[in-house]
Amino acid sequence: MHKIKLNPSTLLNNSKKIWFTCLLMAQICFVIYLSLGYGLTGVTTGVSGWSRLNSTAYVANDATGNFMYALHVLLAIVMIIGGSLQLIPAIRTKHPRFHRYNGRIFVLLACTISMAGIYLILARGTVGNVLMQGLTIFGGCVVILSSLLAIRAAKNRNISLHKIWAIRLYLAANGVLFFRLMIFAWFLTFGTLGVDTTTFTGPTVLAVSICSYVIPLFIAELVRYAESTTNKIITIATASIMALISIIFLVGLFGVVLANWYPAIINL
Repeated sequence: MHKIKLNPSTLLNNSKKIWFTCLLMAQICFVIYLSLGYGLTGVTTGVSGWSRLNSTAYVANDATGNFMYALHVLLAIVMIIGGSLQLIPAIRTKHPRFHRYNGRIFVLLACTISMAGIYLILARGTVGNVLMQGLTIFGGCVVILSSLLAIRAAKNRNISLHKIWAIRLYLAANGVLFFRLMIFAWFLTFGTLGVDTTTFTGPTVLAVSICSYVIPLFIAELVRYAESTTNKIITIATASIMALISIIFLVGLFGVVLANWYPAIINL
């Protein structure tokens, strides 16, 4: 009888692929929701119809705020798709020119969306308390900082450093989606435990915000360390964490589609 040997490096690589696949699934659903919910509604009924999707999406006599919201939402459709293409090794290797130009577009869109989002939080506010809003602004600042440092590293031909900052940029740019997936995974598993549904505050909301905007950056560092270490326990533990996050993403995706995105689209 042959013994099955588990290669920690293989486990880690496979867990990363599974995580990325689950995130891609969520991104596709999110893009469909944004395209139909905001794009189609904007064409058929005007931007005032966005209030049905988000109470702060449209404010009468606030042309600047409405424009910022349009930038924040509609540009995200292109950014989400382009960002994921940057992480596919085959595209980077076989189509380096596309990778460079798509990366520039991604950086431009990510920074524009982040600045628009920060403006909206400061000008209109959003759900949650000041700490939650601060974490969202933190995510936007990480996007801008990571963009600048990723560009500088690329210009200096420091590919390894460029990759590090590009991954940080990608994670920060997806913080809003991470939050949706995690909070709905919580709702499906534990209900509204730790959540004040009236004000959308509470320890759970704060914890999920941290897990959406701060923890991914630490996990990215853990993955990078696990890829270089010879400690099999750390590598296997990291692979397990990535697998767990993948499960959370799938549960959250089911919840947010069923409870939020699908009803919003079907009732157009």
